[in-house]
Amino acid sequence: MKSAWTFSFFLGVFAWALAPAALAQEVSSNFTRCENSFGKEPVGITVETCRLELTGPVTQEKRVKILETLGKAYLAQNEADLAISTWNEASQYSPLSRENQSAAESWTRLQVLIGQTYAQSNRAERAEEHLLKTLTTVEQSIGRYSLPAGMVQDALGTYYALQSKKAQSEAAFKRSRIVYEIRLGKTNARTLETRMNHAVGLLDMEKERDALESFQVLAEIINSSPEYKVEPIRAEILTFLGTLQMRSDQLQEAARNYQTAFEVRQAAFGPNDIRTSQSLNNLGVVLYRAGDLKRAEIALSRAYIIRSDALGGDDPLTQSTQKNLQAVIAAQNAAKTGPSDSVKRN
Repeated sequence: MKSAWTFSFFLGVFAWALAPAALAQEVSSNFTRCENSFGKEPVGITVETCRLELTGPVTQEKRVKILETLGKAYLAQNEADLAISTWNEASQYSPLSRENQSAAESWTRLQVLIGQTYAQSNRAERAEEHLLKTLTTVEQSIGRYSLPAGMVQDALGTYYALQSKKAQSEAAFKRSRIVYEIRLGKTNARTLETRMNHAVGLLDMEKERDALESFQVLAEIINSSPEYKVEPIRAEILTFLGTLQMRSDQLQEAARNYQTAFEVRQAAFGPNDIRTSQSLNNLGVVLYRAGDLKRAEIALSRAYIIRSDALGGDDPLTQSTQKNLQAVIAAQNAAKTGPSDSVKRN
């Protein structure tokens, strides 16, 4: 059975749990308590941790990080408007300035999050208006070929792809890639990230063959580059490639890519992180379809425990993994090895 979600589902569900994948991962000691909580504890606890941390003495830079994470936690609780207001508050502490590149990128990232949240909450016109206004502000303030401008173009590319506006999407992704290649180089992680987002956009526009070719090229680049061995963007690229391979019944190839994605995320985020659970869930699904029921049970059991502990038993991700695990156990009991339509990627 073909799932109803678009391929941007992966990005949509886990965007709240990630800073841009291309950014270097900081060690947990550099994170605020709020950031360390997010993805590792129930969302309600993260919200309280963030709020409590804001009451104490924090630098302006840390206040922005806390508010950004708090907004993501609100979004995870389906409180879109509260997330947007929190990110607007954070923007006040992170000016758009040529003199402070870090603050400029932070301001832009917050505005992109707001635009994406409008889109996810079915306010498409508001989303486009906000992203275009952000782009104009960035280009007039710090330049058309600045990295923040590339960030907004990348977001517009994804937005237009989801709206099936192919020409606008291609143009936005092209401008974003040009910015990153000029500023950072062709194999920089952030350049690869916008190329990955473009490939996802191709999938959303039903250009699956073109997307597959793009993901194969990206996988070759990132697998042959030692500096990306445990970088999260490698896991994301291999996850999308594995999904396409599973769709075409290349189960062994998909399993290898999902396994590698799991190993990368486990090294980058730890064994009990929500992002790690995504790879475990995907690995369990493809192993089930390949008839390896024992390994499928192990992977899905681990994914279920992570999601249940972090999100609770009523969360859709937890319930999805639970259903997948139940299907595997039922197949074991019935001594079946065929695929089941009840098993879904999430």
